[in-house]
Amino acid sequence: MARIKILFIIPSLEEGGAERVLVNLLGKLDYNRYEVDLCVVENRGIFFNQIPEQVKLITVFDSSLVCKILVNFHIRFNINRLYKWIVNRRIPGNYHVGISFLDSSFTDILFFLDNKISKRIAWVHSSYQTYHNFGKFYQGAYKDRIIQNRYSKLDHIVFVSNDSRQEFEGIFTCKTLKSVIYNVLDTEKICKLSDYPIDEKFDDSIINIIALGVLLPVKGYDLLINAALLLKNDDLKFKIRILGNGYLEHELLSQIESLDLEDFVELKGFHINPYPFLKQSDIFVMTSLSEGLPTALGEAMILGLPVVVTDCSGCRELVAEGQYGMMTNKTAEGIYHGLRTMINNSELREFYKQKSRERAEVFDDDAIMEKIYSVMDY
Repeated sequence: MARIKILFIIPSLEEGGAERVLVNLLGKLDYNRYEVDLCVVENRGIFFNQIPEQVKLITVFDSSLVCKILVNFHIRFNINRLYKWIVNRRIPGNYHVGISFLDSSFTDILFFLDNKISKRIAWVHSSYQTYHNFGKFYQGAYKDRIIQNRYSKLDHIVFVSNDSRQEFEGIFTCKTLKSVIYNVLDTEKICKLSDYPIDEKFDDSIINIIALGVLLPVKGYDLLINAALLLKNDDLKFKIRILGNGYLEHELLSQIESLDLEDFVELKGFHINPYPFLKQSDIFVMTSLSEGLPTALGEAMILGLPVVVTDCSGCRELVAEGQYGMMTNKTAEGIYHGLRTMINNSELREFYKQKSRERAEVFDDDAIMEKIYSVMDY
């Protein structure tokens, strides 16, 4: 029986939750059933060596500047002749199914390939209403254009959460088939990697708090640092480690230094294996302003950490309005109150540890993969 030929498209393999999820998905795929090409639009990222050997890698742009210029002309003026020509030269094959795994303007590549793809799918990892970076673009004539030329012409749109789907439908009106499928997190791999040794000593006499994610405004780390000052002023014994890279690094470091929090908040940079840090921590905190379905939060729940999260899309869904984790408002004071309550109450931490383990059952890899297969089958 001939294999189904699949093309996955992703903007890059830089640090990020969607990129980690794609690596997990590719690691779980049945390659007796599927022949897979992966198109990484911009040839950059840290996950290339984690792509299974069965997957053929394709890159479109070696220059980020060239990519940015061509994409801007496409978005602003609908001028894309050169863009299409480059895409078709770099992706010469034919596919039963094409999947834009991180929906964006790059989803249009599925249509640049014209009759080379029979079935087109987009995976939506974001919440388009509450994340202002998206909302400011998806309006007016451009919104009308992508409804007509992108979303209405897709065969299927997959959302990583119900929140993500609801926000999408609040902006875009189309009759395209839609599904919600939670992310593949690879529970077995997370648990195995969490036992790896690390060169980091955790002080058991204090409460160790961990946050994980790219250093971007949407992650709300400035709020977390301000909350840490309030915790310090209460004479609480704690340390917050933030794992991740991003362009806000120097700004956040300056904030930590100006508030004299060097002993209480530490930026640890990106770690290809963050799971030992998670496992050795007492509390996981996520202070995002918007999420689709936060990968790091799901991973923390798999490892049984009690969680404190802001009341935002994605987080709200995973903790079920506070049933499986403590939910705070999106302010430094709200985050402070949530963390202070969790720090001061060991019984509450134990309660939410159990709740995290219960909630982690939604990340049944086999069940999720079967849903993905049902979407990809041609």
